Amino acid sequence: MRWYKDRPEEGDFVVVTITDADKNSAYADLDEYEDVTGLIHISEVSRSWVQDVSKEIDEGEKTVAQVVDAGDDTVDLSLKRVNEKQKKDTMSRWNKEQKAEEFVEDLAEELGEDKEDLYEDVVFPMQREFGSSFTGFEIAVGEEEKLTELFDGETVEAIQEVAKENINLRQEKLEGELEISFSQGNGVEKIRDSFGNLGEGIDVEYVSAPTYSITAWGRNSRLAKKRMDDAVENIREQVEGLEGEFEFSRA
Repeated sequence: MRWYKDRPEEGDFVVVTITDADKNSAYADLDEYEDVTGLIHISEVSRSWVQDVSKEIDEGEKTVAQVVDAGDDTVDLSLKRVNEKQKKDTMSRWNKEQKAEEFVEDLAEELGEDKEDLYEDVVFPMQREFGSSFTGFEIAVGEEEKLTELFDGETVEAIQEVAKENINLRQEKLEGELEISFSQGNGVEKIRDSFGNLGEGIDVEYVSAPTYSITAWGRNSRLAKKRMDDAVENIREQVEGLEGEFEFSRA
């Protein structure tokens, strides 16, 4: 997956593939950038003493480096300045962007547009705004208001369709319990009306009068919480508007 910047900036963490190594240095391709190469000096290979770089780094190895100097030509890189968390996070972002490459193909078909045009129109804006295009697809269902600030309605709907088809949007869940009662008649009908607009990723099940279980699903815990909060507030407004009693508690 191409990145929205032509070149990295000093301090960036980048995925690299080692192309050559000798005693004093190693060269690498920056995988997220076209035609950008990096140099890893022996002093930036490890916090421990290194006698021969070629014995520490293998040609073809894919790893994470930090940009020390972006320069005008070859980028100076460091391996020793990258800790395990930074390496894990950067590789995770890289792997997700490779997956998002497939999403872009589906999106091009959904919108009837050329894939290359979508890089400028959709992919790069999401990378700039959210840190990765994959995140843009992730939040498309449940936090679509963040996308409506960037794209028109047709594009947002197409992104949502692609996300639903390709991403497991039910990885995290929150559970709670509702107690709903009506002192006036037509209680069953009023309860049905109260649950009439639950939204995406919300399940409500009858337990025993007046108790119902409610489950909110999301790609992550933040989204699951948002869906739960929105659903509970919506149900509360409906119940109280129909002069009923409402209580909610988390499981």
